[in-house]
Amino acid sequence: MISVYIYGLEYYMYGNREVAKKIDHVNKIQEHLSFFFTLSPFALIIQFLFLLYLIPNEILNVYTIVIILFANFCDYFNQEVYRYLVMLQNIRKANFLLIAKSGIFLLLVLLFYFFFNEIEIYNIVSLLLISYFILFIITYRYFSIYVMKFNKVKVKFLSIKELRNVVKFLMPFILLMIFSKGIEFFDKFAIEQFYGAKEVGIYSFLFSIASMIYIFVTSGFYIIYLPELIYIYENKAGDFRKKMFDYSKVVVIFSLLLVIGIVLGIEFLLNLIGKTELIENINLLYLLLGSYFLLNIATIPNLLLYVTKKDKELMLVSGIVFVINVVANFFLIKLYSIEGAAISLIISYSVNLLVTSYFGYKVWKKIE
Repeated sequence: MISVYIYGLEYYMYGNREVAKKIDHVNKIQEHLSFFFTLSPFALIIQFLFLLYLIPNEILNVYTIVIILFANFCDYFNQEVYRYLVMLQNIRKANFLLIAKSGIFLLLVLLFYFFFNEIEIYNIVSLLLISYFILFIITYRYFSIYVMKFNKVKVKFLSIKELRNVVKFLMPFILLMIFSKGIEFFDKFAIEQFYGAKEVGIYSFLFSIASMIYIFVTSGFYIIYLPELIYIYENKAGDFRKKMFDYSKVVVIFSLLLVIGIVLGIEFLLNLIGKTELIENINLLYLLLGSYFLLNIATIPNLLLYVTKKDKELMLVSGIVFVINVVANFFLIKLYSIEGAAISLIISYSVNLLVTSYFGYKVWKKIE
């Protein structure tokens, strides 16, 4: 969260459209890097303060802080290069970077355990540092070969006026990020306040399973169709409506298949990993799956609004949904325990789908 939302400030959402147009995308990337370079000292200070607040004193030391800061930087750099590759439609190379982020670390952990037959938290943290160093080298090479030569990168400190203009432009994206992430984290915060850490653990585990269907759609389809749709819309270079229909079909079909697959296989999975005690909370998973199915469908009008530069509408919708989610959580968690958080999510994402669809329909009527 720190690496993306403190380093990035959602700047990529602005850069996505510009790079995907394939018009002077090199300069647009240069501007992006200059923005990052200018804000990086402030980002470093903010991250450091976050770490002082978040990390328990008994494990707070220079080594831990250095690892986290380095991991944040590498993770953000990897994510940005991934997006550049997607926007330039180098999809296979982008997917390799995405897999490498977790794959390298997992491979190192498995090899360490294979050779030494045990692994402790100190070993895992050290392996994390090594994995991110390897990831940085790979990402650097991909950027230099497939995006732009690194020796041609020219960054500068933005002036106060330039920085103010960029932040002003980004404000809808920043607020959108705050509202969107607020929805994801507030329910867990509320559960902990009312019931404690054990219930948060149960909710978070099932939440992570349900959210897989959203991650699959956004990484497998949304991010793939996005550059094509931007290019078609900006350059009038194809059938925009047909491409939107294609995206809508795959989202609906695969969302249904994923929901059905998880419902049919969840008890087997919980037995396999030794989490049989969670079977009694299976209704919570069904509610969460329903909420993420609604969120998946909402990516259809959301994509339409983003491509057509309706950023203020997206910000407005996310603000409305965030407020609804906070209010609903306060009432429903008290009444229905952790299932109340899932019901709040269903209500919030239902409103999100309805309002986003309303704005999307207004735009859709105007598209030739």
